Amino acid sequence: MPRHGRHHITRPVRLMAVVAAVLVCAAAVAFGGTASAGSSDDGRDSGTEQNSSNPDPGDLFGLGGADDGGDGSDGQDGGDSGDGKDGDGQGGGQNKDGGQNKDGGQNKDDGQNKDDGQNKDSGQNKDGGQKDDENKDDENADKGEDEEFPGRDEAAPPDAGDFVNITDVEPGSGLDGKGGEFAGGTFTSECGTSDHRNSDNYQAAPGKENGAQHVHDYVGNTTTDAFSDDDSLQAGGTSCTNGDKSTFYWPVLRDLNGVGDDANVDGGGKDGNVGSIMTPTSAKMTQHGHVGQKTEPMPQGLEMITGDAKAKTNGDDNVVSKWTCSGFTDRTTEKYPVCPAGSDLIRFLDFPSCWDGESLQSKADNDAVEFPKSDGSCGEGRKAIPQLRMTLTYDQPEGRAFALDTFPEQQHSPKTDHGNFESLLSEDQARTAADCINSGRNC
Repeated sequence: MPRHGRHHITRPVRLMAVVAAVLVCAAAVAFGGTASAGSSDDGRDSGTEQNSSNPDPGDLFGLGGADDGGDGSDGQDGGDSGDGKDGDGQGGGQNKDGGQNKDGGQNKDDGQNKDDGQNKDSGQNKDGGQKDDENKDDENADKGEDEEFPGRDEAAPPDAGDFVNITDVEPGSGLDGKGGEFAGGTFTSECGTSDHRNSDNYQAAPGKENGAQHVHDYVGNTTTDAFSDDDSLQAGGTSCTNGDKSTFYWPVLRDLNGVGDDANVDGGGKDGNVGSIMTPTSAKMTQHGHVGQKTEPMPQGLEMITGDAKAKTNGDDNVVSKWTCSGFTDRTTEKYPVCPAGSDLIRFLDFPSCWDGESLQSKADNDAVEFPKSDGSCGEGRKAIPQLRMTLTYDQPEGRAFALDTFPEQQHSPKTDHGNFESLLSEDQARTAADCINSGRNC
């Protein structure tokens, strides 16, 4: 007899109820897990996926950001402070994947995360942006060197057309109006043939080592280099027997059959200047007078450059090259002369000598000192000062195996021959020189 007050539920019905309850619980658990996973994806994983398709340049260079792995807790794996600035190397802002990911409340992926709007990876990211620029010494060392010393990729030996047999040069030929018409006496400083060498030029490139990109031979002042000035030169010594502290220098000549000791050095082989340097057998620094007028003393501190070291590319306007051979000095040429057996190679470097009376710096781009007229006289308003001629004599290598040092892109053109000079004679010495010239004496 059944009990009163209780419903009678059959066993199959009870079993179905239990199964339904289990399914409801399972669905709730599944929904909760999915929601939790979705929240995590919106934070940590979305940023990771973005970085996996577009990797941070810092990752590529092995610099890393704060979200690269590890504990990621202090934001200093790739930068300084972990303040969310990818530009300072903190890969993923404040999102700390390793241990302290703030998924719930402070996750800034949606609102303040700088991965999207303010992400600085593409602009100022120092992992792969500014650090690349700051480290060009590592990646672009050669390019940087080329910018400092341009033209090295254009270096080449002289052309066959740069040479001529001196016997094929007509007597009386040569440059007109570029000095060499002398009168009166002379004043010569005996200074030796080569005191020291470097690839500097304090007049054209002050303060820059290897500013010439070719080697100069120096006589006179023994301290001349890239950093010379009037004070240092006056304090220096001299190779001149008469005490003349003036600077005299010119590009060296090389024997292309030999090997120089500067084959891997700036100014030498690095700038296309190869071969063994030839020391002159004679180097004369002589001041001459002008035709029909008296010569005034050379002003102390006057700087002059004769010729154009870049004449191959600049053109012939300032070319002063005068090459000849002993026994054939009645003919000069702008080309390298091939001298017959027993004849020496000679270079003349004549300097302008008609001074404006004011400026102490005369270069190709100004007219502080001009060359005399074709008859050797100066024009109105110009002061005739001594005409300096450097006469350099060499034992010529056999055939055409010699060339000047030049800037690399000038490719050893003989037209680039040039000389540099600063007068540092004392006032008494300069007056003595003028007196000797005007009186017709050779001092």
